[in-house]
Amino acid sequence: MISESVVAAYLAASLALGAVFKSKADTIEGFLVANREIGDWLLAFTFGATYFSSVVIVVGGAWAYMWGQPSLLIPLFNVVLGALATFMLLGRRINTLSLEHNALTVPELFGRIYSSRGLQRLLGLMAAVGLTLYAATVISGAAAMVGTVFHVNLAAAAFVIAAIMAVYVALGGMYSVAWTDTLQGVIVAAGVAVLLAFSLGHAGGLAALENAKPALPPSKINLRLIFDLALLTSIAVWGLPQLVNRFYTARGPRVVRRATGIATLFAFIVTYGSFLSGLAAAVILQSHPPSDPLKAIPALASIVMGPVGAAMFSAAVLAAAMSTADSIALTVGSAVIYDVLGVRDTRALRAASFLSMIVAAGIAVATLSLPKELASAVTTIFKTGWTLTAGAFLVPVVATVMGARSRAAVVASSLVGALVALAYGASRAAHIAAPLADLSFAVTIAASLAAYIAASIAAPCGRALSRRGA
Repeated sequence: MISESVVAAYLAASLALGAVFKSKADTIEGFLVANREIGDWLLAFTFGATYFSSVVIVVGGAWAYMWGQPSLLIPLFNVVLGALATFMLLGRRINTLSLEHNALTVPELFGRIYSSRGLQRLLGLMAAVGLTLYAATVISGAAAMVGTVFHVNLAAAAFVIAAIMAVYVALGGMYSVAWTDTLQGVIVAAGVAVLLAFSLGHAGGLAALENAKPALPPSKINLRLIFDLALLTSIAVWGLPQLVNRFYTARGPRVVRRATGIATLFAFIVTYGSFLSGLAAAVILQSHPPSDPLKAIPALASIVMGPVGAAMFSAAVLAAAMSTADSIALTVGSAVIYDVLGVRDTRALRAASFLSMIVAAGIAVATLSLPKELASAVTTIFKTGWTLTAGAFLVPVVATVMGARSRAAVVASSLVGALVALAYGASRAAHIAAPLADLSFAVTIAASLAAYIAASIAAPCGRALSRRGA
């Protein structure tokens, strides 16, 4: 009863925050960027909580459980490239550009810089598709944790989680997202740190993890896949709209600079805590392994923390899921209504944000109903969603922030990146062997970059030829 009460109180607090900020979110700017009033601590926590979801805790822990020590490359890249480099190289410039062009979404910033409504629609559509797939994996991870600990149906857990997120996002927009993310970020960091402490005590200390035997035999540990996932979960952040948009909400570039250290520390605690817990699971669960690697972290929490502690840890996983999925709901809703359809109405934005979570929950339920290989299925959908979104946005965002200006290159890069990502995703779903499938993200970004460079060179040549012909 204590654990259920804690989770219920947390969910009630999230809904209450949405209701509190409803009046501030009645304008388009208030709903989408919180009137650009966010300070350094809020920015750091809302960025970190959005970045690190239930995927890094449950699925990342499963990766460490399956693959052992090589998987620690992933948290290293997450901290250095995903958090520190994002704030230092991109954050302040993105904040400045969004203010200069009075842009409220990432697709709108491109539309205004390149004077192209069509480009805004194209990028809005790509964001909606890729992030809906990602949201499904976030909900899947949370449902797996909550369902295992509380012994409830996974499909029911997925829809309840999605519905609660959808309600408070629809109520308070970016205001409620930023404040609930901060609450959720504190819960996530504390929950991961406590689990790691209990796990290390049970396993025999940090030194014991050096001898952790991965659940998979060495022949099945794919180092290329680990490297690709490390890149995917780090530099992909540079092009994910729900994270890029966080810098729009800051009061100014100084806020971004002050938030850098806080966000990096948060990333270190959450990502290393999750992966080291996965290594501890490989030690502790060796004699009674779980039926699926995705259940390694829930099983670990139940053993080292007891029923009440595990239930409370599930609240941290739920918080991690909600802090990511609520941002995705807002981004997908604005992509469809604001960017693609051009509707500037908060009621329509609220409805679209709500529906996006219900659709994602439906995909999550379909994933959770698979008879086996759940961890593999969730990883595939997660990778497809992130790769598609990053393939469409990463190169254009970085090039534009650094001062390059070529609309043709942005369109070519975005289309090629998204199409390559979709091709890889379709091949995995159909179990068809694709070239360099283990490096799908690296190949996608390389193809997107090549398209950007080729179009940048070709566009001026084409204009010169047309002038000469005239």
